[in-house]
This record gives sequence, structure tokens and C-alpha cells, in this order.
Amino acid sequence: MRVVITTTLNDNLFHAKLVPLVQSREDLEVVVVSDRQGPQYERIKWVWPTGIWSKLGRLGGRLPLLLKEVFNPRTQLVMAYSVVPHGLFAVVLAKIRGVPVYLHFIAGPAEIKFAHNVDVSDNRVIERSKHPERLEKIARYFSQKAERIFVPGSNTERFLTAQGYRADQIIKLHSTIDPSRYYPGENERDIDILIAAQLRERKRPIFTLEVFREILNRRPQTKLCWLGDGGMHDEFAAALERLHLREAVLWTQTNQVADYYRRSRVFLLCSINEGLSLASMEAMRCGMVAITTDCGDMSDTIRTGQTGHLLPIEASKEQFVEAALNYLNNPDEWGRQSQNAFELIDKEHSFPSAISAWQNILKPFV
Repeated sequence: MRVVITTTLNDNLFHAKLVPLVQSREDLEVVVVSDRQGPQYERIKWVWPTGIWSKLGRLGGRLPLLLKEVFNPRTQLVMAYSVVPHGLFAVVLAKIRGVPVYLHFIAGPAEIKFAHNVDVSDNRVIERSKHPERLEKIARYFSQKAERIFVPGSNTERFLTAQGYRADQIIKLHSTIDPSRYYPGENERDIDILIAAQLRERKRPIFTLEVFREILNRRPQTKLCWLGDGGMHDEFAAALERLHLREAVLWTQTNQVADYYRRSRVFLLCSINEGLSLASMEAMRCGMVAITTDCGDMSDTIRTGQTGHLLPIEASKEQFVEAALNYLNNPDEWGRQSQNAFELIDKEHSFPSAISAWQNILKPFV
């Protein structure tokens, strides 16, 4: 079975999304049309703009390559991760070719609801659009033409149903965690609070540093870590200096995130929007307890008092501080919820669950 996928995934998302797919069927051949070559994996072929095609830009160079792969006579299914622009291309070409098209809503409702605030998405096309309201209407129209829409969780499922999408069109299946990579360690957890996030407005890095500052004021021995970089690098660095956090915060970028998760206790995420944070699930599988905003589908995994603590997006800094200190000052409670978090991700959001789901989804394809 030949599947063509168009997307821009980082290496972590690639592993979480495509590896379970490939492992679900021995006859599966996946062709990924992207802006660059990705990690090597069995039965996955990468296609990206080179030579003359690269002169057409990141999107322009990919379109003729996607056209070629979709119209390969052996292609049976087309998929796209994110609606704008990948899903738009995928729907149009798949419909012309006469094969099914599946869309993955990585950002949850923000895939088709972004005109009110383009910061809810990390999508460059949306951020640069002069008419986001028009683009939103286009995204809604074309996404409804897909045979299947994969959503991160329950909130997105309810949102799409309320928007008129068919119930049989929607499937809950998001990123899943590789148990061979993400597991608790036996060494001491020497980092109290950790964030793994890009430095982008959606993640509210400056607000988060201000939360850090208040925690340190009340618990000076607290050890903090930020994994990630991004467009707000200079602003973030300046805030570290302004808040006198340069010596208190370990700030680095690494692909070996699991090593840091195993060293840490509390995962903190103050985003204004998420689909269902892959980083939070990885951290939970490593035994961390998560404090996040109640956005997107985060409530599917973060259950206050059980596996972590959910706070409203408009929650004050003091509310985040209190939630963090509650875990740091109560090791028994942290330990109970840490075990719950591990068990939830292990049971419902690990590779075996995704492999089983894909086997059922792909049964109609001979």
C-alpha cells in the first residue's frame, strides 16, 4: 500500500506520528513530501525540493513534487499534517486523482479557527496572511472535503461536530509516545521545573519567566530548565537578564530531551493554544507531573489532582506559582500523580495503541 504525505514535521513529531503508521502494516510504503530530508526509517521515502525546484521556494518547490507523487498510479491514499497549506494541496490533488485524503489537525481547533488571533498557530502562512479571515474560510471549506480528519482529542472532536463536520469523518488519534525512548529513570531528579517549548508568542515565554521569578522569590533553591529556542531568542535572553535569572535557568537546545525529562519533576506549559502537547506526554511517560493551560485538548491527559494541574489560559502568575509549589513542597502528592501520569500515557498514548488504531483504519485498503 502506497501512502503520500505532505507536511513539515520536526524529527520528534516524525517519530511520534509516522513510525507507528509504518509499523502497522508490513506492506506499507510511505512517501513524505517535505521541505527537507528527514530521519531515515524503513519504508519511508523523503521527497524535497532540490536543484531547479528549490528556486521556487519552500512551498512552490514542493507542489510539483507532490503532484508527481499523488498521481503515481500506485498511490492509494493521500495525507497531510496541518490544514494550511498542506491540507489544501492534499485535498485538491487527491480529489482530482480520485483517491481518499486524510487530514491531521495538529493544532486542534486552531487549524480552522485562527482569524481572531494568528498567534494561536505556529503556521508561517497564517501569520503572514494579509486576510486571515479569508484563509480561515478556505481552510474550513476544503477540510470538510476530506474523507477522514484526525484530531488530537475530545475538545477538537466536539468543536468540529458543532461546526457541522460529520461525526463519522472524525477520528481521535494524535502523536503517541515511544516507550523505548521515554521512561522514568532511577537517578535523582535534580531539576525542579522544566519547559520544553519553542520561543514563540504562543508559548508565552516571557510570562513563564516571570512565573519562574516568583517561584524563586518564594523557594530560592528551585532549579529551572528551558529546552528550546526560536524567534524570540533575543527577547528571551533580555528577559533573563532583566529578571536576574541568567544564573538560575539552564537554557539549552537538544534532541536528547528524554534525558532531561528523567531528571525533572514538574513540566510547565503556559501556552495560549496547543493541540495536545507531544512534549507534555513525553514528559509524563518519563514520570513528570504537568502544569498546563486548559487549551486545545490538554484536558485529555492533564487531569487536575490526578495526573497534573490544568489552569485557565487567563490564569494569573500567582496561580501558576501556587500549582508548582504545591508539587515541589509535597513530594508524596507529586509521587502519586507522577505514577498516574506514567500509567495514563503508557496505556492510552503509546505506540502500541496507535499501531492498533492504524491497523483498523487501513483495513479497507487492500
